[in-house]
Amino acid sequence: MLERCLPPITTENLRVGKLYFGTQYISLAILDLQFLARVFHIVKQQLRDYATALPDVLAYVTASAASLTYVEHVPNASDLIDYRYLFDELVTAA
Repeated sequence: MLERCLPPITTENLRVGKLYFGTQYISLAILDLQFLARVFHIVKQQLRDYATALPDVLAYVTASAASLTYVEHVPNASDLIDYRYLFDELVTAA
C-alpha cells in the first residue's frame, strides 16, 4: 500500500514538479503536469471502457479461437470492440 502521498513540490526556478509517493518521487516539468491534468479524464474513461468490455472480449476469444471463419459476437456484447478486426488479429496471430 502506498504511504501517505505528499502534495507536489514545485521548484519555481526549474519549473519542475516532484510527485512524492512515500519516500520515492518522480520529477516532471510543469508543462507535462499540466498536460497530464488535461488528459487524465480521457485516460480514465478509456480504462473504464476497457474494464467494461474485457469479459466480452474474453468470451469472444474463447469462442472463436479455433475457428478459421468469422464468428459473430453475441448480440448483447460490448459495442466498443471491433469484433471483425479482433477476429483477424486472432487468425493472423495463430
